[in-house]
Amino acid sequence: MSLEPKLLLAAQTELGECPVWDPDRNTLFFMDIIGKKLHAYEWSSGNDRVLELPALGGALALAKDGRLIAGLQNGIHMIEPESGAIEFVTDPEPNKPDHRLNEGKCDPEGRFWIGSISTLGRFPSGCLYRLEKDGSVSEVLSEVSVPNTMAWLPDSKGMVFADSVTKQVWRFQYDAGTGAISNREVFIDVSDFTGIPDGVAIDSEGGLWIAEFGGAAVHHFSAEGKRIGRVILPATQVTSCVFAGPDLQHLVIITTKRLLDESGRKAQPHSGDLFVVEPGVRGLQPHLFG
Repeated sequence: MSLEPKLLLAAQTELGECPVWDPDRNTLFFMDIIGKKLHAYEWSSGNDRVLELPALGGALALAKDGRLIAGLQNGIHMIEPESGAIEFVTDPEPNKPDHRLNEGKCDPEGRFWIGSISTLGRFPSGCLYRLEKDGSVSEVLSEVSVPNTMAWLPDSKGMVFADSVTKQVWRFQYDAGTGAISNREVFIDVSDFTGIPDGVAIDSEGGLWIAEFGGAAVHHFSAEGKRIGRVILPATQVTSCVFAGPDLQHLVIITTKRLLDESGRKAQPHSGDLFVVEPGVRGLQPHLFG
């Protein structure tokens, strides 16, 4: 085990986010939201291939047909990463042009959940949506400011989700059959964070690894929600993390330049890069859409 971060990729993203590990391709996908780019980092070779996107991104997951499902500012799309072909699926918010989709994950039954956020800072105007396998969309939560920290806990222990500005990670009971969530409770309170909770990765023991945007850290919480460790990064703006590699024993951490002024960028030259640690615990295989 080593919680000392090592540089994995000098990606220099403006707003790196949405890391997804694809075990079949041995590839780590992630987005540069502001740069409108989709990165495909091949684990063995270290080659980073970049695909231009037609709009701001904000969410990414794997689909059972081998494509990626992505949330962009103009709706949900399917992306074929080899050819770059993009197919429109639906737009949960066709009448909110100042919104973009943000933070998306698949649940254990193959549904795609995705949040929305105002690009103009009009909070709390966002929502959380659930996309069914048949293409229908349901609004699950409303009056959300910054949707983040979404995952499903192993052993049917529920779903976690955060509206980052509250500095609380909520846990819901989750009905696998219907996709309904209920009985919201505060699972983890991070009011002591310098920054806010952002992306999360779940390990095989049910532990949560939560990125602290603005706090230069990823925090490790037990399956019971108790803080048990921390990874310190050489960049304050930490957005997300994901278990990756053939054995899922590596935790990849994404940082960004977002909200850093010129002096901050000079002081943190690795902001926007990807780091990796060996946390001593394995991750879980990703859930797929479809």
